[in-house]
Amino acid sequence: MQALTRWFSGLGRREQVLVASAAVLAVVAVLVIGVARPLATTRGAALERLETRRAVLADIERVAARFGPNAGAGIPASQPGSESLVVLVDRTTRAGGLGAYLKRNEPDGDSSIRLRFENAPFDELVKWLAGLQASQGIGVVAASADPGREAGRVDANLQLSRATAAR
Repeated sequence: MQALTRWFSGLGRREQVLVASAAVLAVVAVLVIGVARPLATTRGAALERLETRRAVLADIERVAARFGPNAGAGIPASQPGSESLVVLVDRTTRAGGLGAYLKRNEPDGDSSIRLRFENAPFDELVKWLAGLQASQGIGVVAASADPGREAGRVDANLQLSRATAAR
């Protein structure tokens, strides 16, 4: 470092200004090329991904609006109250991909049923319940759930009942 200082001191005033200006320009160039440019590139890529995701979301919303509130719930539409709860639960759990997780279904009168799911995917179970509510007017009267053996899965005890108007 002392050698560099001695060299710089040995330069004339005009040469010192020129060397100092070149050093400042070199630092600015390093900052632009090494910091600002990658940040701008990363920001541009992030904006492109955001626009792509917004377009996909808009497509999904159009499809969801086209097919109605039961789309993706695995619940084929039928007249509310037109079939027994046992048959309805069996049909809709199979259609919703939950048939293998339903371990017990026990009718509780004409308008209520108790169910036991083991290691069922939580998200699919919730979609199925929402579909039953929307398409059949069947609601959850009581529920308890414990974590399943894998992440995102539950062991659940449910009691479902038809709405009063559908009885």
